[in-house]
Amino acid sequence: MKMAAFDAEDLLVLSTLLEGGLMAVTDMIFQPQDQRFVAVLQRKATPEDATRIQSGLHFERVKRVSTTKFPDRKSGATLKLIGIGFTEIDAPSGDVILMFEEEIAIRLSVECLEVGMSDLDSIDASQSRTQQSS
Repeated sequence: MKMAAFDAEDLLVLSTLLEGGLMAVTDMIFQPQDQRFVAVLQRKATPEDATRIQSGLHFERVKRVSTTKFPDRKSGATLKLIGIGFTEIDAPSGDVILMFEEEIAIRLSVECLEVGMSDLDSIDASQSRTQQSS
């Protein structure tokens, strides 16, 4: 599955799809020279299914990144995504907020909202990986 978000309504759909996704702190990076924030997460295949799909998430035109209660990268912690929101500051710029459990947050100051998500494997591959690890 691939999905893009260019406005708050699109982002709400994407946020709903990714809710409950697991992100390792080591699988997130800000690339200031490219104005890009990239993360890999394990999202649920469906809300009622335990199967997870590895997905890539990227935010473009990112000027600045700040965090709240973010664990040290060396901890190897995994964060559970609660949702993604957007607050317009000076149209079309604003702040994207990635909210996680335990009041952890990442704020991305963006020129405009431009988000992409792509599954990096299929449900079949995810199920196969889950069965092999059992």
